[in-house]
Formats: sequence, structure tokens, C-alpha cells
Amino acid sequence: MAVQVFVAATLRQYVSNYRPEEGIRVEIPKRTTVKLLLDMLGIPEQEVKVIMINGVHALLDTQLEGNERIGLFPAVGGG
Repeated sequence: MAVQVFVAATLRQYVSNYRPEEGIRVEIPKRTTVKLLLDMLGIPEQEVKVIMINGVHALLDTQLEGNERIGLFPAVGGG
């Protein structure tokens, strides 16, 4: 099964050949969690502050079903 992953801002440095308009398709085994997906992509979990799955907020231990659209976002600075 596969998921489509979109990474924002500074997280893109961890995904080689990333194309923002397409994201990256990742084949995952059953019972994969978001945490395991991050490990597979080489993205440090402490760098990810917001996880969205199909437009809904999710956590690191959320189990993936396949065919989801996953958005990963770092902390946003400003002031």
C-alpha cells in the first residue's frame, strides 16, 4: 500500500528530489505509523510539529491505512 506525503519548509531538506507540487509517494507495509513513516523518510520526529492526514490533525502513533494524503509541517517562527 502507498501514501502520498507532502513536506513543508525546512522538512524538505530530508527528502531528496522532492517536488512540492506532487509530494512523494511512499510504499508502506501494513500497520505503519506516522512515526515509522518519518523513520523511513529520514525525517527526525522532533522536527515535525504538525501532522495532517487527509486534512485532519494526527499524532505520531496514528496508524496508516494506505491511500492517505499526509502533510508534515515544522514549527513556524515569527513574531
